[in-house]
Amino acid sequence: MTMRMMKHYDVIIVGSGPAGIFTALDILQKRQGTEVIIIEKGRDIDERVCPMKKWDTSCSECPECSLLSGWGGAGAYSDGKLTLSPEIGGTLAKFTDPTSLESMIREADSTYVRYGAPDELYGSDHSA
Repeated sequence: MTMRMMKHYDVIIVGSGPAGIFTALDILQKRQGTEVIIIEKGRDIDERVCPMKKWDTSCSECPECSLLSGWGGAGAYSDGKLTLSPEIGGTLAKFTDPTSLESMIREADSTYVRYGAPDELYGSDHSA
């Protein structure tokens, strides 16, 4: 019988969608040295293939949807648009005050920019 050493983690995050990724980043920034692991049921990004897109068919209802599951979640296939105004979309304003909400939106945007998103804002001229 082989004994395997189990690694100790201070935090286990289930799901590597945007919420899981941002949670891990936040923990590691605020508590350096914390051992964090993200567990994800989806495939690696290079292995995520959707039969619906590949063969132009209807949804096959795969047990692990390649569009939704995997690093980045559904956001891995998005065009990268974010709503950077509390006045548009969503219901977060019901749960926090406007100043805190705007601060959280700016923090999320700056994190995306820090990890490679373009710094340029589109649609800010209100012509859309």
